[in-house]
Amino acid sequence: MKNGKVGFGLVGTGMAGLIHARELPHVPDARLVAVCSRRKDKVQAFAEEFGAERWYTDYHDLIADKEVDVVNVLLPTGEHRDVTVEAARAGKHVLVEKPLDINLERADEMIRVCREHGSKLGVVFQMRFGSVAARLKAAVASGALGRVFLADAVDKSSRTPAYYKSGPWRGTRALEGGGCLMTQSIHIVDLLQHIMGPVKSIFGKVGTKIHDIEVEDTATALISFQNGAMGVIESTSSIKPALKSRIELHGERGTVIANAQYDQILFWKVDGTDEPVKVEKNISLGDIDDPWAYPQTRHRYQLQDMIDAIRENRDPVLTGEDARVSLAINMAIYESSRTGREVDFTRPPYTRPGMRIP
Repeated sequence: MKNGKVGFGLVGTGMAGLIHARELPHVPDARLVAVCSRRKDKVQAFAEEFGAERWYTDYHDLIADKEVDVVNVLLPTGEHRDVTVEAARAGKHVLVEKPLDINLERADEMIRVCREHGSKLGVVFQMRFGSVAARLKAAVASGALGRVFLADAVDKSSRTPAYYKSGPWRGTRALEGGGCLMTQSIHIVDLLQHIMGPVKSIFGKVGTKIHDIEVEDTATALISFQNGAMGVIESTSSIKPALKSRIELHGERGTVIANAQYDQILFWKVDGTDEPVKVEKNISLGDIDDPWAYPQTRHRYQLQDMIDAIRENRDPVLTGEDARVSLAINMAIYESSRTGREVDFTRPPYTRPGMRIP
């Protein structure tokens, strides 16, 4: 740290890089030290626009920068591991955009190396930091809904062919690792398991129905939780028009439906309780199909949390181990789709012995 401020270095200047660069000025005691992109003209202009003190075209040089305390890994998913591992070995802390990487083996290496070197590893799942996520989690944990027996996550988005052509990594197995489940719906997959607790088993089916890509654009899964509840995951990037994603919780005492992207309670009818917030009226199910237009300000909470974690010498609120769970759920859906069999989520590699469940 310099002058009491934590120095951040952004590796990647695409969509995620832009979001982090825009949100850092809103975080007290954060300092944008450096940015990195392979294209000199692009990274130089990016650095000038956002006030970065230095720019690099090689991430090794950014990691070697002595004033960078936190390396923000904002590259295509399949490039997360290499940058994270090198940064940890260099004594840097790491904040990675979701998902951790394209498979559990690579994710586990990231977690292990960061732990071995005392590097704090945080992963961005900004939906967890909204009011809806907190209220749904509390409603289940407190028993306000009674026994929850059915819990669904629905994410029906729309992406154009131009979206998949906007970067050579999009829609590829090597660099995206998956399609709608990995890039769009992993947010509500993460939220569903965060609210409902450990998963027992998964039966899934994925397919490529509309887009000319290597990975899925449509997926469904039946999920059983260790607390006895059942659920459904629906994911697609192919419908027209896009619909708002939602979490639906059905308990003995009533039902709650909410959208965590916009922090909206869509329906709340629970015996013996009042509505905790104003239920949105005249709701339109339609959503935007422009990923740039979604709310982005919650990133600043995780940026601030990384600073606080460093100062307090604690883990980030959302660790690599936490982020591993949603990745493991997606991997189990893929395995089930390949084999046509239900996957036991309580066995390795999905749940590791001694692994902390968020």
